[in-house]
Amino acid sequence: MAGLARADVQKARRRLTAAQHVAVVSHERPDGDAVGSLLAVALALRAMGKRVDAILSDGLPSRFRFLPGAGTIRRDLTPGVDLLLTVDCSTFDRLGLPPDLRPAINIDHHPTNTRFAEVNLIEPQASATAEVLFDLAPRLGWTIDADVATCLLAGIVTDTIGFRTASTAPRVLQVAAGLMERGAALTEIYEKALNQHNLAALRYWSRGLGRLECRDGLAWCALTLDDRRSSEYRGRDDADLINLLATIEGARIALVFVEQSGGRTKISWRSREGINVARVAEQFGGGGHDLAAGAMVGGEHDAILQAVLAATRAALETAP
Repeated sequence: MAGLARADVQKARRRLTAAQHVAVVSHERPDGDAVGSLLAVALALRAMGKRVDAILSDGLPSRFRFLPGAGTIRRDLTPGVDLLLTVDCSTFDRLGLPPDLRPAINIDHHPTNTRFAEVNLIEPQASATAEVLFDLAPRLGWTIDADVATCLLAGIVTDTIGFRTASTAPRVLQVAAGLMERGAALTEIYEKALNQHNLAALRYWSRGLGRLECRDGLAWCALTLDDRRSSEYRGRDDADLINLLATIEGARIALVFVEQSGGRTKISWRSREGINVARVAEQFGGGGHDLAAGAMVGGEHDAILQAVLAATRAALETAP
């Protein structure tokens, strides 16, 4: 991959070879690429005889429980870790780790990655961090068996929303085929990771859809803490409602605002080709990809909503 310097890959391999106890960490409110990449790395390192902690500070979303190794995921670091590796996370503050820690290796595909580790293996052209890991595996001495392949394919399938995003280049399908040849079951992954939703998530959606607005190419809705409680949804995200809004005919940008505890609001953007919403997200301390971005903003919920809508409308008005 063009963005990965050979010297950095070699340094990462040396660090991993020397390590005995590795912690693999991904971001808060983990999506399928975060979970799949985390588990793939953990499984590959365990196969090399390493002790590995797989860490998600928010825990494992229930729909990914089918993935190999899912039962080993923890919320906190254990003593004795001698190497910290992060996957699919663009900024350190989204890891939920003590601020004095510095990761040794950072593997990601977000263009807005802040390169917070000693060794940063970032490939912005990749469809998912799982695709980056597929290419890195032989260079790092990792074996992609059926379990690792399943986790990597889950990351690619979810981050491309079933091969529907603009990042789905021909090579992505070739990588997916290679993972299937190694034992990953595409139909099962697609069904469990994308098609199935629990009843609480759908109730949560209904609260937001009741406030749905769409005009002048912009679609948006908001989810409150009361919505989460009344629907009994246990996550802190939008249960992938943003991907539904992104399918609305005539909407060039979709937005979901999710109220959080502590006076914060999580914002997710999706856009059509030609509109860079990562630049909008950066105005609010966030980031992501041109067509998919997010931010966490502190302050009064309605004020945040109005400020973000104004900035997003401005981006829409100047778009081709």
